[in-house]
Amino acid sequence: MLPTIEQLQQMQTMNIMELERDKLANAEDIVIDTGKSMESRVRSFMEQTGNPFALNVGEYILQVGFAEGTEDLIDDRMILLARRRAQILV
Repeated sequence: MLPTIEQLQQMQTMNIMELERDKLANAEDIVIDTGKSMESRVRSFMEQTGNPFALNVGEYILQVGFAEGTEDLIDDRMILLARRRAQILV
């Protein structure tokens, strides 16, 4: 059963410190059939993750969000993240 809009909004705004690792899906276990329609792929992802905004990735919890009011692409944000990490390590 897919979550309601209200449940999705609640998942999206959860504090990462309140997430329970054992209740999150593991990213490496998610399999999406790219030959299916977009709707089928989204449904499959939602069913496999339970919470589409938080996943276990190795020893970390990855929390995904969306920035409103920006035209940055994910590539732009990844470059910014890499630059910030490089400054911390130097």
